[in-house]
Amino acid sequence: MEQNKRVTLRELVAKKQIFAPCIWDCMSAKVAESVGFEATLLSGGALATAVCGMPDIGLITADDLVRQTEFVTQFSPLPCIIDADDGYGETPLHAYRLTKRLANAGAMALTVDDTTGYRGYNRWGTGFRGGKPDGTIDHPVISQKAWLAKMKACLEAVEGTDCMLIARTESKLKYGLDEAIERCMRARELGAEMTLIIGLLTLEEAEKVAKFDKGWKMWPDVMSRNGMPDVELKDIEKLGFNLVTMHIFEKGAMYGMIDFGRHTIQDQNTVYHDQYDMGLPQGDAAKKFIGSDFAHWFEKEKRFWDV
Repeated sequence: MEQNKRVTLRELVAKKQIFAPCIWDCMSAKVAESVGFEATLLSGGALATAVCGMPDIGLITADDLVRQTEFVTQFSPLPCIIDADDGYGETPLHAYRLTKRLANAGAMALTVDDTTGYRGYNRWGTGFRGGKPDGTIDHPVISQKAWLAKMKACLEAVEGTDCMLIARTESKLKYGLDEAIERCMRARELGAEMTLIIGLLTLEEAEKVAKFDKGWKMWPDVMSRNGMPDVELKDIEKLGFNLVTMHIFEKGAMYGMIDFGRHTIQDQNTVYHDQYDMGLPQGDAAKKFIGSDFAHWFEKEKRFWDV
């Protein structure tokens, strides 16, 4: 889509806390924009389901990720953060090359973590079936030295671009919060602008992190339990957590499609479906959803043929 220069994520989080949903394609990105979100996160898990029809077990490729990043960033004006997992390879050069590709594709930020790259049964099938994310989960991560080498490579790859590195550690799950904080501080020393600790659940944990890590921080996938949110956004904003993400659109999309599908197959017509628009304000729903009147594009095409 034709658009003016997009605001960067760096500019947004410098002013206030940004609340961003996870997406997987242009349609989910447009929904995020339509309801008022100011940024999005291209989720590896959501993309894996969309591309492979499987959980996030390491089957999507770097090419899948770069291609989808290009689709989303060319279409949506919102700054998009990319879940880049472990950099899609064991070496710093793997992470460097992927970071370069994602920055060139329009990513405004990306997370690169310290996982081993194995995302199948040994991670999801066994690791998360027992224990709590406070150092009791069998969740292997690479050494500090190996991860910091990747951070150094990624930082060099984004230098001079609008793309920002988010140093993501999952070491809390196996080794506890102190190890995760130490890794974040080491990444800060290298120049990381933002850090992310997977497994944070409480305000007390947020306060401990903020005691040592004074810079920008991302809160991972805020959730609720027993009808209560894990944390209040205003409370963690005071502690420097100025980027918060959540998974909501996957469930919303599935619920809506199942609801429409069940009614349509039961009624053997589209009356139920046709009573609804796309959930956007009344008016020209197509124009509001696509972002421009179709006539604009037809006129442009016509002008191109006038040679």
